[in-house]
Amino acid sequence: MRVLLINPPYTTEDRYGKDLGRFGPLNEPLGLAYLAASLEQGGHEVSISDAPALGLTSMGICKLVEERAYDLIGVTMLTPMYTRSVEVVKALKHAFPGITIVVGGPHPTILPRETLIENKEIDFAVIGEGELIFLDLVNALENGSNTDDTPGIAYRKDNTVIVNQPPGMITNLDDLPIPARHLLPMHAYHITKSRSQSGHSFTVSVARGCPFNCGFCCRIFGRKVRHHSVERTIEEIGILVSDYGAREINLEADTITINRHFIGSLCDGITHSGLSKRITWTCESRIDTVNEDILRKMKEAGCWQISYGVETGSQRLLDLIHKDISLEQIERTFAITKKIGISIRAFFMLGIPTETRQESLKTISFAKKLDARWSQFTVFTPFPGTELYDFALKEGGLMSQSWADYKTHGGWTEGSLAYVPKGRSIEEMKKLQKQAYRAVYLRPRVFVRLLRDIDSVKKIKEYTVGFWVLLKTALPSQNKGSGVSRIDREDLKRFATGVYVDSPVYFSSNPLARFINWKKLDFVLSLLLVQEIHWVLDLGCGNGVMLPTLSDKFDSVVGIDLHTTAASRMKLEYGLSNVFLVRANGMRLPFKDESFCTVLATSTLEHFEDLDEAVAEIARITKPGGFLLFLSPTENMFYRFGRLLFGYKKPEDHYYSAREIELVLKKYFTSEVERYFPISFLPFVSAYRVGRFRKART
Repeated sequence: MRVLLINPPYTTEDRYGKDLGRFGPLNEPLGLAYLAASLEQGGHEVSISDAPALGLTSMGICKLVEERAYDLIGVTMLTPMYTRSVEVVKALKHAFPGITIVVGGPHPTILPRETLIENKEIDFAVIGEGELIFLDLVNALENGSNTDDTPGIAYRKDNTVIVNQPPGMITNLDDLPIPARHLLPMHAYHITKSRSQSGHSFTVSVARGCPFNCGFCCRIFGRKVRHHSVERTIEEIGILVSDYGAREINLEADTITINRHFIGSLCDGITHSGLSKRITWTCESRIDTVNEDILRKMKEAGCWQISYGVETGSQRLLDLIHKDISLEQIERTFAITKKIGISIRAFFMLGIPTETRQESLKTISFAKKLDARWSQFTVFTPFPGTELYDFALKEGGLMSQSWADYKTHGGWTEGSLAYVPKGRSIEEMKKLQKQAYRAVYLRPRVFVRLLRDIDSVKKIKEYTVGFWVLLKTALPSQNKGSGVSRIDREDLKRFATGVYVDSPVYFSSNPLARFINWKKLDFVLSLLLVQEIHWVLDLGCGNGVMLPTLSDKFDSVVGIDLHTTAASRMKLEYGLSNVFLVRANGMRLPFKDESFCTVLATSTLEHFEDLDEAVAEIARITKPGGFLLFLSPTENMFYRFGRLLFGYKKPEDHYYSAREIELVLKKYFTSEVERYFPISFLPFVSAYRVGRFRKART
């Protein structure tokens, strides 16, 4: 039978977004290569179309099928790539109605019935380990046999989807032939840049199965760990070295060190075969499955990097997800691994169910403390078939009905997120993922370490691009429509005619001054979280530049200032019917306790001589769980130079610097975000301090 296996056009940009995608992997689809090898061994003619590696679209795949008639097509289907897989299936079935289409992979394994019900174009789904099941199905179809009794498949019969139970897991992995890499464009593949020293690495599957109980994992390969033999693994590595010039190998297993006898024997085999002098290798492990002896043996055999799943800096959350390790164990294992001289790549998750913002920030701080060579931060994604998917479904935290949003790097992409913890927002979690990367990588010690690591022009380019990608996330948002609505300069001048306006910078004759001041308001707005109760106070509303924007975002807006004439003229001109202006002293706010969900204090708090009393008043009128957004001048040398540049003198009533204000704010509120403007991580060249503070919930 002539079979085409397809890896759908699910690109690194789809997975990681445009900026981060350039650092993502393009791995050989080993699952398809295993399937192809089994089919070839069974006497079938097989081709593999790896769309991401070949740059093919669904239409391009259809053209391939048109050029060479196939009897059956198999399509890989992981949950995040579900939409792309369906696109391919629909395009093929439309172009070739008589062709048999089979899907396989984690998604149809967990949701076989739903997958076939939603997609009439799919004829069969393969459930679980596919090599033997798929071969049995292809043999039955070729022979014209009844497929109803084929184990491990889902199919339609009389308009009903039937799901057959899969056979047991493959006991001896060596019964499977070596993956058919000769069907793949092996020159095109590269691993994640942080997992390679040369930029080119291949993967060898060493084991299947995991006995641990992590709540975020569905254990497609079962709980029982099964290894390829050491001899088989050495043979496969040797083929990659001799046939494809491999110098680096990624040894793939959920936890390669779970069986210390096996990993010890494998290390001995790599060393005694001489491969340790020809290759280096990476792997993934668990904190509680290594010790100094086994790490030393791995190092001697050529292991240069281990990836550990840390997940979170909160012991409560480690226990919740059944990680069965402690923060102290993590620190000890990191220390031992570094002592041996093996580089560490650490995995962290943000937004685990019930996670608070403080716990998210604790995870970021823990990552900085551990100081892995590379740290990866994902947003928690509840994949079907996991315990935490059921938890999220019951909790009501699922945010999207589209499988395309089930991406662990959704903070870098344009779509939604699959899940956010209750009481938190998609916007917050997306920003937090980028904040985590900045916090870890934009540190002086990391900068120095990367400088020492540079040994080629290529690496200079990669690090420069990486720095720019992170730098962009710290700059004010450039998305159209996401900033403060700009008010015409001449209108602002007209509104201020004959009245006192404290901040004429928004209609200054200097375009640079206007640009900077509008941008600082954009930066404040980027921290704004609109809550369920839509009342906001603009404290010190001045000439009202924020009022039109707030009017669009909130049900009701109150502006308060000692001078409200200019703001009143703006309210009338722009028809801001939901804006209410109050002329009053901010030291005695004329509002009931807990009146506002959000209070904005932009360039305001530095004017209060008795700052503590003013902040206490703000806390009084803020609802529990509500926010205070503040912006104040840093009063550093850079800011003072800016005053000289634009010809502005320091007002006599600027009593406090931003840092002094923050100290008082922390008496009454909890800090959530504290940044500098315009460059958050370079305080000495920043003019303003910006922050979001939350009042504790009762």
